[in-house]
Amino acid sequence: MKKKRVQYRPSPCLPLGQQLQEPEMDYGTDTSVFAAGGFEHLQQQLGFSQVEWAAILHISDRTLQRYLKDGRPFTGLQAELLHYLQKLTRTGLQVFESAAAFEAWLRCTASDAAITSRFQLLQSITGIRLLQQELGRIAYGVHL
Repeated sequence: MKKKRVQYRPSPCLPLGQQLQEPEMDYGTDTSVFAAGGFEHLQQQLGFSQVEWAAILHISDRTLQRYLKDGRPFTGLQAELLHYLQKLTRTGLQVFESAAAFEAWLRCTASDAAITSRFQLLQSITGIRLLQQELGRIAYGVHL
């Protein structure tokens, strides 16, 4: 008896339900570098001030200005953090269907009493993962 061969084809764009089940980072993505143009696109989508971005990336406002002025790519921890933020933003825009609504959700108080706002969670990869999980619960209708 011959076994059938199974062919797997990666889909170019996953629907929200499948995207939430995928690991936080794609294995084929190089997280060591994040282009300045990608950051500017992310900055336009979220609408945070430059001071807020500097706080999220754990760098000074002046350093962030130099990165943007020189068009230098982000590397290391900042690059990885930006990759996670980019994935969170894609999911958030699918769930809320508007950048303004997603940004308002990020700025409002979280359900956990120890955290004053979801915005604070953006400063760590663990916090971004928690927000990604919360977006998944909202998408599936089990948000508390």
